[in-house]
Amino acid sequence: MNFLSLINEMNRVLLNTSDLEVGLDRCLKLLATELRLDCVLIDKNFLNEETNRIYVENIYEWKVSDEIKRVDDELLSSFSYEDIYEIFSNTLAIGKPLFRNSMSEVVNQTKIGDFFMDNGLKSFFIAPIYFNSTHWGNLSLFDYKEERNWSEIEDELMLAVGILSSFFKNMETRDLFGQELCSNHAAKMATLGEMASGIAHEINNPLFVINGYASKIDSAIERGILDVHELKNISQMIQRHCKRVTSIISGLRLISRKSKLDELEVRNFKEIIESTIDISKERIRLAGIELINKMDNIDDISIECHPEQISQVIVNLLNNSYDSLSTRQAERWISLEMVELEDRVIFSLTDSGERIASEIAKKIMQPFFTTKDSDKGTGLGLSISKEIILKHGGNFYLDEHCENMRFIIELPKLDFE
Repeated sequence: MNFLSLINEMNRVLLNTSDLEVGLDRCLKLLATELRLDCVLIDKNFLNEETNRIYVENIYEWKVSDEIKRVDDELLSSFSYEDIYEIFSNTLAIGKPLFRNSMSEVVNQTKIGDFFMDNGLKSFFIAPIYFNSTHWGNLSLFDYKEERNWSEIEDELMLAVGILSSFFKNMETRDLFGQELCSNHAAKMATLGEMASGIAHEINNPLFVINGYASKIDSAIERGILDVHELKNISQMIQRHCKRVTSIISGLRLISRKSKLDELEVRNFKEIIESTIDISKERIRLAGIELINKMDNIDDISIECHPEQISQVIVNLLNNSYDSLSTRQAERWISLEMVELEDRVIFSLTDSGERIASEIAKKIMQPFFTTKDSDKGTGLGLSISKEIILKHGGNFYLDEHCENMRFIIELPKLDFE
């Protein structure tokens, strides 16, 4: 197989294998077999935030036999590009490969270099893997049997590295996207979990009333005193409470459903908020917290959104207010307001809690930062809420000028013109 055919086959394997790790393994074994290599490594660069130094970790290793010693993880992690700064700055840092046809050419040795030489390495080829203007890691090819003139196939090998760069970029994008979905789903389920007892009250109360009216009808029938007007009143009360249950279930479906990626819906912002409030209303009332809705005079305002994500943000804010106020001895209220501007709509949720200190306000949107007890909060609600609103082209922030706790959501209005 000539090198061009090899590169085409590597590309085909990576593109057509559903399991990315299996595809990578097949691709690199193909490269090793065709070039008769003894060892193939892929190392990824990481930043040690404590020392502010780059170190490497092995994420793939293939050896032709067990006689070739594996690179010790501790030895690999202790290696730093600072050790070979001059060589690095002239080669890998500018996207060129670092290779030696013979180990006798190696002058600047490191502990890891000594390891390879002590184990009989004859020559090596190290190519940097770049994407997003970042030196992601390296592909390393080793020959323990004989010295090799790597310069003869340098250009072809760098083409292969280009394919691997695209592969790792796609793989990391997929992993990050998957993590984001998992984080959002976990936060969503945590939100519903926090509301579970309140939801039970929300649904049980109207069901209790419906059951009571049904029993009243049965009793009237048994006694033969069924009055048409009374029956009509009972029917209206049952319908009202059925609508209440339907509204609660609609709100639950809104927040718990899976969103279709990139498929935004045109929805009434006020309607989303009020449907979401229905889920938490009874829980808030039972805690003795007054819910003040100042949106009655607001007209319908259409936004383009993932409604379940907007609902998740509103529930997060209501949960935070509930947690803050439920044990408070002073006045307890939550106020909801909406203001329509020319190009956007501003929604604010204010509660009677006192304004937090500025040093806490600066951190409050950071992931995993929380002022709640460990069993009550993960510190993800506000950071995920901010991310959701930003992805909708809006803004989400704490109003530090308000004397109470106030969060602001700004979203662009839908322009029908």
